[in-house]
Amino acid sequence: MKKLSFAALAGVLAVSMAACGDSASSGDAEDYPAGDITMVVAYAAGGPTDLAGRAVAKQFEKDLGVSVVVENLEGASGAVGSAKVINSKPDGLTLGTTTASAISRVPTIEKVGFEAGDGTPIGVVTESPGVFFVKEDSPYKTFDDLLADAKKRPGKITVGAAGAQTPQAVELLRMGTEYDTEFKLVPFQGDAPALTGLLGDNVDVIIPSYNEQVRAQHEAGKIRPLAVMGPDRKEYLGDTPTLAESGFDKLTYGISSFIVIAPKDTPEEIVTKLEDSLETALEDPATRKAAGELNVPAEFIGSEELQQKIDDEVKDLTPVLKQLFG
Repeated sequence: MKKLSFAALAGVLAVSMAACGDSASSGDAEDYPAGDITMVVAYAAGGPTDLAGRAVAKQFEKDLGVSVVVENLEGASGAVGSAKVINSKPDGLTLGTTTASAISRVPTIEKVGFEAGDGTPIGVVTESPGVFFVKEDSPYKTFDDLLADAKKRPGKITVGAAGAQTPQAVELLRMGTEYDTEFKLVPFQGDAPALTGLLGDNVDVIIPSYNEQVRAQHEAGKIRPLAVMGPDRKEYLGDTPTLAESGFDKLTYGISSFIVIAPKDTPEEIVTKLEDSLETALEDPATRKAAGELNVPAEFIGSEELQQKIDDEVKDLTPVLKQLFG
């Protein structure tokens, strides 16, 4: 028998190992999930991201036939929990519920252990536009009233947001830098404290996402909407105009998107299984109610479309964020 040279033998072994690796990878995807799943919620327990994540986790258990353990890991505007997921083994056994901004904007502003756009998006759970709200007895009856006063008193009107780097806060800051309409941003630790600040007359306006707490105060007549911080009007806000309709044509990114992600380099077969499972979860009435039914997209937004949204946001907003936050 002709002996193989060391180089030739190494080549044969490399090809064999690659073939085995491909087979194992394919088998892993086919057998997924091969164990219990950890769902990392990148925000505190009890908040909208947590409620959405737990609702989805419950349905994943039913659909995938394994236990899904929810772990809250907050910090750095969602980037701490997101980093754990993104840098985990890409076997689909560590997933995350986070926000699009946590994986697109926060890494642009500070070092968080991953780059903007890293990770594997699975799909959108809810999308909630920011809304300019005032108290029922506010002198601002329309958004035009508010803008007129902002022009007269630049930087004097106080606007509460759920944080300094939220999608809504960034759009407010862009109103000053790109449209010469300056407000005074007042960051709170979430939408609920901002809402309390408005009702207690500590701020003039708030720009929360339209979550259940805000909805309750709106439907009770305690607060009034002036403008929507997204590309489209919302039926539940009546004839409330968008920022774009009011002359701020580029300000369409004031939306909080709660999403499910997997680690970077997760195999396509696993992504497809998770996509299907998430879509099934969002068809369940109990899941929709727990996540906030008003904000569940009418048509499912899966991995490819969500990735495109994130890529567009990174491209469009990176220069803005670097200018605003250095």
